[in-house]
Parts: sequence; C-alpha cells; structure tokens
Amino acid sequence: MIIYIRINCYNHFDTEKKKCKDIISRISLVVSDFEKYAEEVNIREKTFCDIKKILDGPFKEAYPDDYERIVFVNTGGSDYYQSKLDPVLDDPSNELYPDMMGLEVDYVQKYVNSDWVQSVADLGITADDYANSYQYNLDLGSDVDGNVRALFWQATPGCYAVRADLAEKYLGTTDPAALAEKFKDLDTIVATAKEVNDASGGKCKLFSGYDEIKRSLTGSRTQGFYDENDKITIDDNIKTYMETAKTLYDEDLTFNTDQWSADWSANMSGDGVDSNAALAYMGCPWFVYWSLSDAWKGNTILVPTQTKCYWGGTGLAATTDCADTELAAKIMKFFTCDEDGMVAINALNSDYVNNTAAVSKIIEAGTSADGNGYLYPDAGQNFMEFFLPLADGLDASMVTAEDQQILSLMDTQTKAYATGEKDLDTALADLTASIHDTFSYLSAE
Repeated sequence: MIIYIRINCYNHFDTEKKKCKDIISRISLVVSDFEKYAEEVNIREKTFCDIKKILDGPFKEAYPDDYERIVFVNTGGSDYYQSKLDPVLDDPSNELYPDMMGLEVDYVQKYVNSDWVQSVADLGITADDYANSYQYNLDLGSDVDGNVRALFWQATPGCYAVRADLAEKYLGTTDPAALAEKFKDLDTIVATAKEVNDASGGKCKLFSGYDEIKRSLTGSRTQGFYDENDKITIDDNIKTYMETAKTLYDEDLTFNTDQWSADWSANMSGDGVDSNAALAYMGCPWFVYWSLSDAWKGNTILVPTQTKCYWGGTGLAATTDCADTELAAKIMKFFTCDEDGMVAINALNSDYVNNTAAVSKIIEAGTSADGNGYLYPDAGQNFMEFFLPLADGLDASMVTAEDQQILSLMDTQTKAYATGEKDLDTALADLTASIHDTFSYLSAE
C-alpha cells in the first residue's frame, strides 16, 4: 500500500524558507523515517505528520498487521505535489503509483472530478458509514454528479484567535463575549483595528496583514467563480474583500504582511511595545494547535468570524488502480467514519473531527477542552464546544476544481488595488481576464 502525501518546504516559525531545493531533489523518496528526514531538511508539515502519526499510533494499535504493509512517498511541497503526482497517476505501471492520496481542500475538487480516483462506494464504503460527516466536507469530496470520492477526518470551522494579554492591554477586556462584539462585522473589525492601532501607537495591530479576513469572505461566498454555462462570475464577497483590504492598507491598520511569511510569523511573538505584534489571526481548529507560537500558549481566546467559513482540511482518496481496495477502505473508514478511531485521532492531536457522534463523545469526556494548552483559562472556553455551532451549516457548494489557482489570481489583483496600483474596476476586470487566460474554457463574456 503506497500513500502519497505532500510536504511543505518551510517551517512557519523560521525566518526564511529553507532547503526547498533539497526537498525538490528528493521528491521520489520513499520516507521510512519521516522524523529524521524532517529534521534533516528543517521542515514542519502538518498534513503528512498528522496522517503518519495517526497511522503510527491508533491505526497501528487497531490493525498492526495492516500497518506493516503501508509505504509513504514524499512528493514535495504543495506546488510540486500536483505537478509530480499527476504524471504518475497517468501511468499505473509506475512503481510509485499510489494506492491512496491525501488531498487538501485547495485542490481536492480537481482530483475527485478526474479519472484518477474512485468512488468510495466502489470500496464498499456506504452512506451509512459516513452519515455523521459534515455535509460541506462531503460536498468537497464529491464529483459534479454527487459521487463521494474523498472523505475527510477533520472539520475546520473558521474563527479569529485573539491573544489575551494584548486584548487586555489594548482593548481592555479578555471576556470572549465582549471580544466577539469587536469582530461582529467588517465595519466593526475596521473600527477595532483603529482602536488597537491608536492605543498602541502602531506597535500592535489587530491583524498582521489584511489577508487575515480573506478566508472569512472567500469561504462564505454564495456563488462559485463561474456559473453552469461556464461564464465567469465574481461574487460580491470578492469585491468586499478587496475594498476592506484597501481600507486596512490605506489607514495603516496592519503590518501589510503576507500569510506564512517571516514577518507574519514574527508578529505572533512580539510584545506590542518594543516589538511589533498582531493581536489576532484568522484561525480554525488545526491552526490553533499547530500554527500559533508559544506566546499564545495559555493565552488564546477564540471568537467567531463575522460570517461562517472554513479553512483547510485533508481528504483521503483511493486511486482508480488501487492495488488493495480492502486495505484502502479500512484506512479510510478508520480515519473518517469509525467513531472510536476518530475519538483516538482527537486524543492524539486535538483535531475537531469530521464526525458529529465522535465530537459529542469527545465533549462529554472533556478531551481537548483546553485546545492542546493554548486556550486562556480565565476565559472559560471549551475548545470543542466553541467550534460545535460554527461547524453546523458550513457550505462548500461554491467550490470548484479551479479555486486554488483563481484565489491566487485574486490575491494578485487584491494587492494591486490595495496598494494603489489599480482602481477597483480595473482590478476586478483584470481578475476576470486572468481567470479566462488561465482557463480558456471559462468565458469572460
């Protein structure tokens, strides 16, 4: 059983991306000792680590003989994953042809709408098996005809993570309800950003960069980037994002960093007096326990985003020519359907799992209540209970196979507008044109 996983080529807390060339040159490596490999190339990668930890831990305990039959193949960072994986998928005779793949939300639709992966029904996994999954994840893992081809083990409702010490200093409160009011809508968020900026003399900003609001808007669109006639459509949320980004930029209300950049990471740990600090970051369950720096341990308060949204998640899929569908089904069921398996996954890494029955068991047991040690105790929040209402009703029906590239094109035009290089109408027109240029089958007219 060969499982393909992508691997990021940088540590979010490093000051620069490191040794990418080394990783690229070893894309075909069959990873037998991932921890040693990760240390050698100085990387930290959540998706690979989580899947391997789950298999090395609770799955191995439940199915020790099956575990011994699993081989991992590292195929490089997010950009390289697809470019290196796709040719192999076209050639089932390739010795590295995978039996299963990890497919992140950004590109899962590309694969489930291809001939490369098979329906979970063909593996013997039924609707009853995944009846407790959140519908938005089922939509993400389904093709255009509604056939489920990938299943997720995480649910990833969005939130804003607020640093308690900075909130006390510059907003005068650590009460979650009072802080939620500070993020209740975009106008209030801009006003809160001004409040923090003025109170700190610019040393602390509400957000490190304007892109912290991006996913709350792109993840709550009511329409996709094109309609049933393949005509390009730009949701009102995209325009709203661009306009709000420009306001935050023009009024110097963020540090204008890009997410995952060195400065973005550094602003997590500043004190807001002698060093720059960001008071809040866009988050979700995995972001809290994986991406926040040590300055946030025992110091994090969670508030809802102004509109429900989600961020990330990884689906598991079996390839069309999977050599062992029985084992593939067993792995997928353990990760994404089995209540006890998913409770064990939560115990391992605090994931908010994609199974409502398992979530209820976890809450009843009090597991992960402190968010892996990140929540601010005096706020009285329960990590799993906080996300429970935010996970209900999430909608991914607008997501298409082209979203990852289109969102990147949107980032380019948003920056051009925010920095004054273009006016709004030009940026929106150029976004439409660039979508058509990238995907010629989508019409701009």
